[in-house]
Amino acid sequence: MKVEEQLTPAEMRVQAERWFERQCAISAKALGESWPGHRDWVESYLREEIRQRLIARGWRPKK
Repeated sequence: MKVEEQLTPAEMRVQAERWFERQCAISAKALGESWPGHRDWVESYLREEIRQRLIARGWRPKK
């Protein structure tokens, strides 16, 4: 596997999507029956976490 700094944008996107799905699954399991009531907030939080991690690696979001 490549070092993260050497990933292409497509590879980085795949990794981010996999991470997002894993975190959603973990959160759903932890919250159990409460998951539907928290899902929107958790997903929003995780998307922002991905955004911040990408920015830390030099990615610049579109305005």
